[in-house]
Amino acid sequence: MSSSPIPAPARLAAGVLLLVPLLWAAAAEAPPRLEDAVPDTFEGVERVVAVGDVHGDVEALTEVLRLAGLIDEKGRWIGGKAHLVQTGDIADRAPRTRDCYELLMRLEREALAAGGRVHALLGNHEVMNMLGDVRYVTPEELASYADQSLSPDAPGTPRGLAGHREAFGLEGRYGRWLRGHPGVLRIDGTLFMHGGLQPEVPAKTLAELNRWVRQELFPGNPPGGGTAQGGPLWFRGYALAPEAQWNERLTEVLSRFGVKRMVMGHTTTKDGRIGVRFGGRTLFIDTGLSTGYGRHLAALEIRGDRLTAIYPEGRVELLAPAVKSAPAKAPEKKAPGKKAAPTLGGSRL
Repeated sequence: MSSSPIPAPARLAAGVLLLVPLLWAAAAEAPPRLEDAVPDTFEGVERVVAVGDVHGDVEALTEVLRLAGLIDEKGRWIGGKAHLVQTGDIADRAPRTRDCYELLMRLEREALAAGGRVHALLGNHEVMNMLGDVRYVTPEELASYADQSLSPDAPGTPRGLAGHREAFGLEGRYGRWLRGHPGVLRIDGTLFMHGGLQPEVPAKTLAELNRWVRQELFPGNPPGGGTAQGGPLWFRGYALAPEAQWNERLTEVLSRFGVKRMVMGHTTTKDGRIGVRFGGRTLFIDTGLSTGYGRHLAALEIRGDRLTAIYPEGRVELLAPAVKSAPAKAPEKKAPGKKAAPTLGGSRL
């Protein structure tokens, strides 16, 4: 008995049904592009917690996130609608960089589901890894990437080098993820970045600025802000130079981006505490979190204009909202012929 032929419209419909999942899969695996938008501006955030350079120390990172009340004892997100900002340099100098990335990648999903956010910003060491610069990758850390490549390491090269290149490549596990993140982030009245932002950067908007930072991470583009020594991942002027040298230019760049302050990592504070300069308009949160830098645990909490440092021994208020002074009392009327009393601090005494 012969089967009946399938009508042409039915065959077409069946073909479309088979094709759609394949197209979805292809879209999901499409490599990231420079043109892809990266979220860089958020408004109305009640609580922000910012953490500086990690440099491969997942234990210190986990401990400071618990200290800030963002994760529980099992490492799960309990921060609710809070935003966590990590200002870059998760990588290098210690063997567990991958564990740090995996933790933040998971928390990024968990926080989003709870109405919060995790922002892992690009640091100069993220860019170095994506561009193949492994000078600060320890041998143990490099070897941890061996499973990321199907090809063996070339003769005479360190173990894990091929896997590292794959992992931080355009379509690698960490390279793909990092290329979807900005170098500079704005949350309400605060700019966050790794190094510092000077007014000479060739951008008037955050979108332009982040495109400049990310451009060399994609094939066919010239060097940009990711490796520029004066760019936002490398600049140290606000941390190291006399305030008088940069005060006017700081005012200019804050005004351009419509913010009150900058929060930066990159330059390790000498005392292991969060640094405040320029009358509270710049804060420095690279306190030497990792064991290699002394394991000085610290996080910055921002609630509106109230800024608080969180340390293992307790909380320290750094900046508080300005308190409006009471209106001045109207001067008392003087009785005819009565002399006014002398005032302290005036010219009458």
